[in-house]
Amino acid sequence: MLRFRLWYWLLWLGALGGCQLPEPVHRITAANYLTAIPDPKTLGEAYVSDPDSILAPGTAPALNAQLDSLDRSGRAHLDVVLVRSLGAAVPKTAATALFNKWKVGGKTTNNGLLMLLVLDQRRVEFETGYGLEADLPDIICYRIQQRYMLDAARASNYDQAVQQGVAAIIRRLRPAPAPPKPVLATADDSARYYADSLQRALMAQSGYANATDDPLEQALPGEASADNYYPPEPGPPVGLLAVAALALVLYLVLWYRTTQQLRGRGWLVLVPLGLVGGLVGLVLQGKLGPEAFLALLYGLPLLYLHGYFGWHYWQARRPVAPLGRPEAYGQQQAAHRGLAFTAYLFPVGLALYWRWYGRHLAALRDAPFACPDCGLPMHKLDSAAEKTHLAPGQQVEEASRAVEHEVWKCAQGHHLWLAYPNPETKTQVCPACHHRTLAPPRLRVVQAATTSAEGWGWRVATCRFCQHEVQEREVISRLPSPVSSSSSSSSGSSSWGSSSGSSYSSRSTSSGGSSGGGGAGSTW
Repeated sequence: MLRFRLWYWLLWLGALGGCQLPEPVHRITAANYLTAIPDPKTLGEAYVSDPDSILAPGTAPALNAQLDSLDRSGRAHLDVVLVRSLGAAVPKTAATALFNKWKVGGKTTNNGLLMLLVLDQRRVEFETGYGLEADLPDIICYRIQQRYMLDAARASNYDQAVQQGVAAIIRRLRPAPAPPKPVLATADDSARYYADSLQRALMAQSGYANATDDPLEQALPGEASADNYYPPEPGPPVGLLAVAALALVLYLVLWYRTTQQLRGRGWLVLVPLGLVGGLVGLVLQGKLGPEAFLALLYGLPLLYLHGYFGWHYWQARRPVAPLGRPEAYGQQQAAHRGLAFTAYLFPVGLALYWRWYGRHLAALRDAPFACPDCGLPMHKLDSAAEKTHLAPGQQVEEASRAVEHEVWKCAQGHHLWLAYPNPETKTQVCPACHHRTLAPPRLRVVQAATTSAEGWGWRVATCRFCQHEVQEREVISRLPSPVSSSSSSSSGSSSWGSSSGSSYSSRSTSSGGSSGGGGAGSTW
């Protein structure tokens, strides 16, 4: 009797242990979910990845048929993933990682969407590509989950939850109804026919015909304060970012022009970049309003230019000896070169400053002064009179507009020569005659380049006065090989034939998308 009872208890324990569900062979964890969850594209042109066999046997094929029609229409590519567990992984993080690893959606359209259900965390996540964010913004994704998926998921009816979620997404993305074409001449016509047929069937099931009747357009009770959805904070308007880009260009121009006399100034470009970047960062963080942002963008260069020009105004008030006039004139020109537009951009204060600057330059050139030898007033000779006092080399300098010479004369017959180099000229000082008469160099070809060999020549600069030449050897790059018309024609014919002969594939443009970070998540 004792032996019989012992065998009875052993058989009962064995039967009880046999009723327990076996552990999955490949358990999905936070460390391996990217490899343990199969990409639907590797499952025979499928759109559903169900590694834990959560769905009923007939649900996945039906979903694949619906999603294939949606993909063929070019409207969107939707992948559905169901897992019992992700371990300690956050579902939102997992959805983004799977989306980017599988490259859901088209490369150019970014029309992908990933639906992820994690049963042990009782969580559903939508991850959308950039191209779908306008049609499926975060709030619409959240309402689809709340209205059509959560009740079924709470009842452990995951088939119905997924089916209703997919149907709601397709209804949202449906195009304007169009009559079907009876004749299907091309693959594109066939794709549109499948999409229209699908949309008409869904419209008939939905019970509403207009977009205004769509319940997804109606806010849910307590939606703004929901635990699983946070309304996106308004980002900076596109206009502010455009203004910031224009301000950055202005900052760089001003910084370049006002620091061009400094040596080793390349690192100074970090200053305007840091200023604009810092202001944009404060706006993105919500610490700076649009009005303050625009005021700072305009006010910072205004203050900077007033300080910059104020310093040069103070420097210009110092007395200048007659022989020092050309140097002072050149320094003023270099400091103000390329900045005349600031009189119109910042007219308050700077418009008056630029009027003073014009009068100051004229005074440096025309104001009379006392003769250094006798102290009598000197006057400037006119162009015709000064030529008789200029050397031939100086006359060539003035004729080529490289240097402007002035001759001053007093009543005692003393003369003073002042030379003002042109800052815009490309003429250099000749090493032979020491006049600024060396013309810009030109290439003198000795051996022309071909498609198979480089050429070379002399870069020659000739002095306009003494005819001295400065030569520098220069290599001429090889010419590019011409494209054969026959090969290009053959290539084009081959490509056309291949394109026209290929059959339509729903997967041809449905891989290469990237996540836009949009979507929503809900807990059931």
